[in-house]
Amino acid sequence: MMAQINSLWQNRDFLVVWGGQSISMFGTRVSYIAWIWWVLDRTDSPAAVAAIGIAAALPSLLLGPIAGAIVDRMDRRKVMVWMNFVNAVIFGLAAFLMSRDVLQVWHVYAFTAASATAMAFHRPSLQASIPNLVSEEQLTRANSLYQISRGISGFVGLLLGGILVGLIGEAPTLWLDAATFLLAGVSLLLVAFSSPKTPHVETWRTILQDTANGFRFLLGRKNLFYLILLFALINFLLAPLGVLFPIMSKGVFDAGPQGLGMLNAAIAAGLLVGGFLTASLKRFRRHGMGIILGLLAIGVLLVLFGVSRYLYISLGILAVMGVFVAIVNVFESVIYQTRVPNELQGRVFAAQFAVCDGLQPISLAAIGSLLMLVSVHTVLIGSGIAVILASVGGFAVRGLKEL
Repeated sequence: MMAQINSLWQNRDFLVVWGGQSISMFGTRVSYIAWIWWVLDRTDSPAAVAAIGIAAALPSLLLGPIAGAIVDRMDRRKVMVWMNFVNAVIFGLAAFLMSRDVLQVWHVYAFTAASATAMAFHRPSLQASIPNLVSEEQLTRANSLYQISRGISGFVGLLLGGILVGLIGEAPTLWLDAATFLLAGVSLLLVAFSSPKTPHVETWRTILQDTANGFRFLLGRKNLFYLILLFALINFLLAPLGVLFPIMSKGVFDAGPQGLGMLNAAIAAGLLVGGFLTASLKRFRRHGMGIILGLLAIGVLLVLFGVSRYLYISLGILAVMGVFVAIVNVFESVIYQTRVPNELQGRVFAAQFAVCDGLQPISLAAIGSLLMLVSVHTVLIGSGIAVILASVGGFAVRGLKEL
């Protein structure tokens, strides 16, 4: 049936899934500002802010591979439905406690970890479902539309989040996120699509064997595995941006929560433009080369961002960086969706997320101590140089440029 659908705009099931998840992305961007600013305002501690990122990254690291094996055994649509509903309850409860002024900092970490646990099941389910919703020829455009959604929801959501936090406080933004997760879950009840499943044998041994098969598949394809390692290193170097942005907004640019929203929105605007660029591509075969060149550009722009001392120049740099982030993300998704059998994609994507996110807790844990020794600008410049070197190393990997 997918082969008969010539345009994504005629594919009702894809549009419903894409639309519902895009609304959820918007709510998440709005609530992000509330979490970060609430913790920073009460602790004035970069380490406390970094701990939010650690709480978000650990479930992916610890549960991600097993979650992928479980996802491959289940109806992926139902997994996404339930995980959206779980997140709606999590953020609704957090908003209630915050509105009653009884929320504690440790509650934020607990809610963040609980939400990340749900997303450890949701993310591979969504990524592995896209090839079941569209034809292979439409994968680049389908993934580009998700990048466009991230750009629009990020640009509008982060700006709105900064405004809402400044005007009416943090709790209403969490209520909004709970409502968007609820809507995303309900929207998935309106569609149906296939989910190739592993034979249903309910033992931990077989689940662990399936998990190992995902890693074994990647290890047997060196170029794919190196690509994951490259993204793991990049994520390690870029993870502190979530901590550095509020510090720069407050201490360097003196722009408050509105400035924090603007910094994040600048990257989101770039994601939007990058999504449109990749969606306009008729056919692109050298995804691996595109990723290497895109990461190289990101490294250069990160150095320039570290050098800048002016808010609006920094916003421009981040916007251009967002364009290359979108291109790199789309190309990476297409590579794995076209080179991994669909019945393995849940566990392979989960393994990918676990490896790529695995170093982030270390990075976030170290950033608080590192900022006591060097400036924010030094961290950014050093990270940019490291991204450049890692990208150059990709040219030496056999088969990576040809992916």
